[in-house]
Amino acid sequence: MRRWLIALLAGLLVLSMAPAASADDHNNEDGGLTYLALGDSVAAGTQQPAPFTDNGYTDGLFRRLEGEYGFDTFVNLACPGDDTVEVLFGIGGGSTYGSACYGPFAQLPPGGSSQLDAAVAYLSTHPGEVGLITIAIGANDILACDPTDPPDVLNACVAAQLGQIGANLPVIVGTLQAVAPGVPIVAMNYYNPNLAYWITGPEGQALATQSQGLTEVFNGTLQAVYDAFGVPVADVAIAFKTYNDRGGDPPKNVREVCRLTLMCEKSGGSYILSDYDPVTPGPQTDIHPSDKGYWKIALTHFKLIDKFHLLAS
Repeated sequence: MRRWLIALLAGLLVLSMAPAASADDHNNEDGGLTYLALGDSVAAGTQQPAPFTDNGYTDGLFRRLEGEYGFDTFVNLACPGDDTVEVLFGIGGGSTYGSACYGPFAQLPPGGSSQLDAAVAYLSTHPGEVGLITIAIGANDILACDPTDPPDVLNACVAAQLGQIGANLPVIVGTLQAVAPGVPIVAMNYYNPNLAYWITGPEGQALATQSQGLTEVFNGTLQAVYDAFGVPVADVAIAFKTYNDRGGDPPKNVREVCRLTLMCEKSGGSYILSDYDPVTPGPQTDIHPSDKGYWKIALTHFKLIDKFHLLAS
């Protein structure tokens, strides 16, 4: 079973019933700056069963930008489920799937051909207004691989998907830099939600351990691409203690993923898998951050922005 995909697919099933939250509409009449966000469900603030919320890290980051740097407009183009192919083209390989927000399979506003095209259009029609761009993308490329597959099958899938990221992400970043030269871009890496399965016993612990190697390689690929374009990366993996396996039973990284995501939680002194849909038999885990997790990601971005003095005070 593709455990990483369960919550995401469940969310996409209700996309057509949920209101879009693609932009927080403020005016720019006072000359404030715009924060433009791109990405996947993490950038959209997904918390099952809602594909869009106001609890996401992009919302939290905007509040800090608004209060400390005078930003007054937030435009969030992120779409749950988008991978790097869909950001570029709005449709996946073989025309069998596509973005839920862009392209021929779109069910939600804002529409248009692709997320990148929407970003280019906004940047082109609002010259000088955008003061910061963030991007969180690549997780859904890797979610196409099943971590429970035999090693040879999994390794082949991971290699193919990392190649896909390596081919597409430079186009995405390069296009944004070309259309908006000088505008700071901040990216992020990812935590490992599969650590939650550590609490289920030996089989889950084996899955959690195997997924750690995949997370390291994935985040390393993102880092290499962003480094090549001079884009700073908010180290969400470190903020979530993803690689800290010390501290007993369960280890620190598992406790943190239970605190900062909706995969698992502490109950009666022990840890259990979460159940966002108690009507459906069995735990219904959600790979997305909790409110605390989204705020942690927002602060990680904000500290990076301050560290590198990316914005004028």
